[in-house]
Amino acid sequence: MKMRLLPASALAVPLAALFVAAAGCTTASGPLHNLDIVTLANGTQAYRVQCLGLLESSKACMKKVNEICGDKQPLRVSAVDRAASGFVPENDPREIMFICQAPQPVVQPHVAPPPPPPPPVNTQPQTITLNADANFAFDKSDLLPAGKQALDQFIQQSDGVNIGTVVINGHTDSKGTKAYNDRLSLRRAQSVRNYLQSHGLHAGQYEVNGYGFSKPVASNASAEGRAKNRRVEIQTSGITAR
Repeated sequence: MKMRLLPASALAVPLAALFVAAAGCTTASGPLHNLDIVTLANGTQAYRVQCLGLLESSKACMKKVNEICGDKQPLRVSAVDRAASGFVPENDPREIMFICQAPQPVVQPHVAPPPPPPPPVNTQPQTITLNADANFAFDKSDLLPAGKQALDQFIQQSDGVNIGTVVINGHTDSKGTKAYNDRLSLRRAQSVRNYLQSHGLHAGQYEVNGYGFSKPVASNASAEGRAKNRRVEIQTSGITAR
């Protein structure tokens, strides 16, 4: 077990006053060491191992230190090195004063959980239908707030993909002349294209058509049927992840 050096601030007293006296007597000895129990100035019980003989070594001291502390952590209070010629320390401690402390719990660093994976990208062709009555001004090609909101949602859902082709088809009911309805359906389809282009939809090309009343989805004989026929359809294809 590696011994740690106990900083002097941990005991709040100078080294000269670390022990009241070797509570005086040698409590144990052997051929390679002497062991004293001492009381530090703050009342903490400490141990002093001496291995000063010619046949003794710092390894013998450290072995005894680890035997005394067992599964606890030895914290060195002070040490006296063996001196070589000229009284230069050899970094070979032959007298070690230490205390035994319970092992400190290992604090695991906080690791942030990985971010959730991005949602899967939908690369399937889509068809979106805008009802003309709810999304365009009456008899005009101007988008109403509800129409802009629907297109914004479509753009948001298409974030993260490239669309090869966007086909926009405008349709009307059968009231009015063919020429008038062809023009109105084309202008509404163009309004949708302009909005998508200017608001960041990633598309390779746009195809815009005005079919007037030539492709109804319901009968024009009733008001309900005519309302279903007044519409703009958006179809996408060639979608790839971006």
